[in-house]
Amino acid sequence: MAHTIRCAHDDCDEISTRASFKPTPREQLATDHRRSLAADGWSDVEGRDYCPEHRPS
Repeated sequence: MAHTIRCAHDDCDEISTRASFKPTPREQLATDHRRSLAADGWSDVEGRDYCPEHRPS
């Protein structure tokens, strides 16, 4: 199973994909993925994800 997150900025093609080789509930996979992206500098603003290069002001 895989979980993909795309940057919400209009001119950005940045994506992040996380896969799991063992059975993992989709909600847990999404939560773990968002947590790791936050550690890498991604931000979540009102349910929209932004890569480190396109942080909303």
